[in-house]
Amino acid sequence: MTRIVIAAGCATLALLATLPATARHNEAPYSAKQCISRHGVRDETAETDSLLILHAGGSKAYRNYLPAPCDGLGHVNNVSTLHFKTADPDKICQGDTLELLDHDGAFGVGGDPVTTRCTLGRFEAISEMSLSENLRR
Repeated sequence: MTRIVIAAGCATLALLATLPATARHNEAPYSAKQCISRHGVRDETAETDSLLILHAGGSKAYRNYLPAPCDGLGHVNNVSTLHFKTADPDKICQGDTLELLDHDGAFGVGGDPVTTRCTLGRFEAISEMSLSENLRR
């Protein structure tokens, strides 16, 4: 009987050891949908076609890791305009659609605006001071 209890205890410990730390503490898994308040966002800039910075009040900002590059996002600091297509008007969430309107046209010389649609990825809270000076707001 004692051997059965010890064996069951060892099996439970082995199972727990294979679980990620978040699952062991009943926290939301890493893949849970992340959202930020839409009303806190006052400006957007882009580090690259895959990294979007959403500037919040004070020294707070959020870096969004797009799951795939968004063609032209790196120019958002210049002549482009961003629009978020969200299910909740108060939140911007992982999986929501980002529309990038480029007023320079398809060939960068004017003409009809070009719209590119991309999917938002996970968010990371960062400090404005961690950004390069040209990206700070």
